Amino acid sequence: MTAAVITASASIVVAVLVFVLNQYAQIRAERRRARLDRVANQLRDLYGPLHALVDVNERLWQALRDDNLPGQQQRRSDTALTEDQQDQWMRWVQQALMPANIQMRDLIVGRADLVIEDRMPEPLRAFCAHVAAYEVALAHADNRRPLIRHPGAAYVDYVRRSFDVLKREHHRLLATRRSGRG
Repeated sequence: MTAAVITASASIVVAVLVFVLNQYAQIRAERRRARLDRVANQLRDLYGPLHALVDVNERLWQALRDDNLPGQQQRRSDTALTEDQQDQWMRWVQQALMPANIQMRDLIVGRADLVIEDRMPEPLRAFCAHVAAYEVALAHADNRRPLIRHPGAAYVDYVRRSFDVLKREHHRLLATRRSGRG
């Protein structure tokens, strides 16, 4: 009878252990799937479009600079730009740069739940404030300077770095899924 009790007890322990390990594997797989879904949503709905729009604006900005765009100090002074330069600058701002900026701001505000950090990062906050300030400046012909400056490289670097981090994590999670590891 002792051998039968030991065998039955061992069978029960093994069954419980298999059950616990199976539950643990399922929980890990569900967490990984949820993380993969979250990262995919962040890339698709926020950081991917934001990255593409930043890239477009940066290319436009570089092309304008290469085409002898007056420097920032010259654009900020009241008399430095000729009327033709001012008209050209405002066309680029109103027709290309600001529409993309508004799209980016709307993405950030509309999809703030997808931001990587627990709080809204300063480069994103500064960019959204700049866009709002520029919209006001453009609405008044006598005041074309925005109250809040573009955050510059801090914003561009943040978007590019965040996109790259998410892409690497997305690839890692996909590789983990394909290899069957949880």
